[in-house]
Amino acid sequence: MNKAENPEYCAKIVDGKVTYVKKHRMTPFDIVLYVFFGLFGLLCIFPVVYLFLLSFASKADYLQAGTTTVIVLPFHFNFENYKVTLYQDNILRAFAISLFVTVVYVIYSLVLTSLGAYAFTKKNVPGLKIFFYLIVFTMFFGGGLVPLYLTIGDTVGTDNLVSLIVPFGINTFNMIILRNFFNQVPEDIIDSCRLDGAGEWRILFYFVIPLSKAGIATIMLYYLVAKWDDWYWPSILLANSKELSPLALKIREGLNNARGEGQGGGWDPTRVFEQGSNAAMMIIGLVPIMAIYPFLQKYFSKGVMVGAIKS
Repeated sequence: MNKAENPEYCAKIVDGKVTYVKKHRMTPFDIVLYVFFGLFGLLCIFPVVYLFLLSFASKADYLQAGTTTVIVLPFHFNFENYKVTLYQDNILRAFAISLFVTVVYVIYSLVLTSLGAYAFTKKNVPGLKIFFYLIVFTMFFGGGLVPLYLTIGDTVGTDNLVSLIVPFGINTFNMIILRNFFNQVPEDIIDSCRLDGAGEWRILFYFVIPLSKAGIATIMLYYLVAKWDDWYWPSILLANSKELSPLALKIREGLNNARGEGQGGGWDPTRVFEQGSNAAMMIIGLVPIMAIYPFLQKYFSKGVMVGAIKS
């Protein structure tokens, strides 16, 4: 019996040719791994499912569940918790502010990080290693909270959205990661670009960055999550401008402060309860990240240089 007729082999196309490879058999170790990671995945997604169901539950559902059940099932499904959250807490304004700050910050940070990472891929540049070590030094030692606050106040000022963007434009760790991605771009491509008359700016934005999509997507996700979830610096830099509070700070204030269950201003107060409205607030904060992540995740499993050059 040849491989084409053998059920233990399957056809696979390699370099345009049909090749028969042996099928992978499930081993007991594989089963243990699948079970372990399946349970771990369920454990990770459980808090999101819990919050999602709780946000649509009524006050009666929450009181009925008590401490006897793991989750609160929304038998009386309703949107009252979202209504009180959107109208009473001004979440829509905070959501818009977070969206603006995050988008501008991610673009601004990616440009600075790309420039810094590309600069440190250069070799035989006098003094470059000294500058690199000085930048790495900032990862372990900082000037402190008070000096940074005074510096921000004397430059871009406080109580404005610019103070949340400009002073935090680049992260050393992210720059080092992106530099490692840029280093994987073959010198043959860069040398060919120079021979064709391309300058360093054109090489970076038209060749190096497109060939490093996995690195760019990874760093973009790091910056996006960090800024979207940032409440610490807004609480300090926007202390006198509460109307500019982003969503993360608004959620923190809502969770830390006791809030009323509503006075019936467009919603049914008999169905609204504090835990449900808090859950609705957190779900609103989670939705953008959960919506964007699938579009960036596909780049993580791809090689940086797949099909870029043939040696």
